[in-house]
Amino acid sequence: MIATKSLTDMQQQFVNAVVFDGKNLTQAAAAAGYKTPRQTGFLLSRNPKIISFLRQERQKFYQTDLAGLAAATLKEVMKDPDAPAAARVSAARSALELAGDLNKHQGSDLSGRSLAELTPDELAGLIDRWEGERATIAKDVTPQAAAEDTGTAAIE
Repeated sequence: MIATKSLTDMQQQFVNAVVFDGKNLTQAAAAAGYKTPRQTGFLLSRNPKIISFLRQERQKFYQTDLAGLAAATLKEVMKDPDAPAAARVSAARSALELAGDLNKHQGSDLSGRSLAELTPDELAGLIDRWEGERATIAKDVTPQAAAEDTGTAAIE
């Protein structure tokens, strides 16, 4: 929850309802006790101070609660013997990347920043690089028997 006094109590309740309870703007304004929640929710969502606190609280929420849930999900997938091998490998790779143990000598484009701090161009470049890395490790799974049958039919 927000620990600052630069927002009113109602504004703090609004931000908490949006971030932690997943309410939309109107629902959050109503939960905070505003008399005209639809209008107030809209106005609060345009207030630079509220926007700043929403971003700050969302970032904290993502880095704490959601990060733990994501790590637990990755762990579940990696340990699930019924999960496809590709899913287990992908989960393991994601976990290693998040831990900083994979590709740590390749020089990261992040420079210690979170993904939320990157510009759209930096994100696009990072995605392109990751897709390139995935393409280089992709494996052809075309059945060999089918390829051989096609080759013999063309010779005849």
